[in-house]
Amino acid sequence: MLYSSTFSNFTSFRDDLIFDLAAPKNRVRRRYPGNFVQLESGELLLKYAVLAGENAGGKSNFVKAFRFLRSLFVRNDVVPRSSRNLVFCEGAWDAGDGSPTTLQPFEIEIAIKDYFLRYTLHVDEAGIVLEQLERSEKSPHSYRLVFRLLRSERSIAARDDRAVSEGGEGGNQDSGRYSYRAEVGSPLGISRELLASFLEPELDPARLMVITLSMLGERSCKDVVSWFTSDLVIASRSGGAFIFEGVSDDSLDSILHDERYFEILRLADASIADVKIDRDNPFGDSGLIRTLPSGKTYEWTLGDDSAGIIDFAQWAVIVYLVVYGNKTVFADEVDGAIDPVLAERALAFVNGKKHRGQLVFTTHNVLSLTLRTLLKEQIYFVTKDPDTLASTLYALSDFSDVRYDVKGEVYDLYMRGMLGGALQG
Repeated sequence: MLYSSTFSNFTSFRDDLIFDLAAPKNRVRRRYPGNFVQLESGELLLKYAVLAGENAGGKSNFVKAFRFLRSLFVRNDVVPRSSRNLVFCEGAWDAGDGSPTTLQPFEIEIAIKDYFLRYTLHVDEAGIVLEQLERSEKSPHSYRLVFRLLRSERSIAARDDRAVSEGGEGGNQDSGRYSYRAEVGSPLGISRELLASFLEPELDPARLMVITLSMLGERSCKDVVSWFTSDLVIASRSGGAFIFEGVSDDSLDSILHDERYFEILRLADASIADVKIDRDNPFGDSGLIRTLPSGKTYEWTLGDDSAGIIDFAQWAVIVYLVVYGNKTVFADEVDGAIDPVLAERALAFVNGKKHRGQLVFTTHNVLSLTLRTLLKEQIYFVTKDPDTLASTLYALSDFSDVRYDVKGEVYDLYMRGMLGGALQG
């Protein structure tokens, strides 16, 4: 489960973006017993969070950061590095001394059963600057190092005079690569000597070191890799259809044939009696069978049904992944055609089940912003500075004057511009 995340200089987010799913330690959480999970350590993690904000404010960029990190774990053919089109929107923002930088720092904390892992990765255009993994038993407060890889000075190779003699360009330029300084902490599953042998000072990593060490059997590294590749799912819309990154076609087909998926789907319409899944085009050509109280039966393809039913058939996959797959799902504006009452019903389903999944979704459905069903720590806003185009993420819990007994709804305060993140003027 995700505990917290921090990153900066990513697309529209220039300064530190801090997002966490830790449940509040105050007594108010007792009013929402289904909104969080208690771990073996006693720590409480939220089951879901919602992000609202204006168009082009930065919500999709927030989700894109997790997609980018996941891509570094699933694409071993790509050298981990930042790219100019993924740094702050003004280009490469100043590094403090006036010079441009493409440095992007990321930090992710995850809970694995009764212990926590903190993974830190800093990348720039040249590659990895810092990679570090730490482990803490029972609480995220006393981390011990597993390994650290830090890029040091660039080692310069001999000049290639042959290129000059052949008239090639660049022959008078030095070529070289960065060297790395490694530190070994307390690994699990392998010896410190074996770990150190793969963290050589002159190592030039072409992929994440945590992946290499996981293949050697280091348990904390295996857990991190497993979370990014198997437990983290990115759901987004592409050409009207949903894309589930982290879910194979076979896994999706298995979900759609599960009776528990059908149970979720019927939240939208109790008259749905059966679904005949089409493997090639499940959300277009699957047969949807409805039965009326009179016993009369109708059948047509899902693609011929309402936009809301088509969307909810895919939204139901997300709910299934969270509740029955224990996945952490980041969903970017996939509830556009879904009735607010139905959306609330689906979230109530997530709350009502015991699981270790999490759902983080962006939305323009302001009716989702309510303290009737959500803790303040579960409501986030993204707002954009019109002068710099920089995005900022903040939680409703940052507003101490917004109380749980406030008259009116949070979405009303939001629409009036009192909480930011809404288009004004």
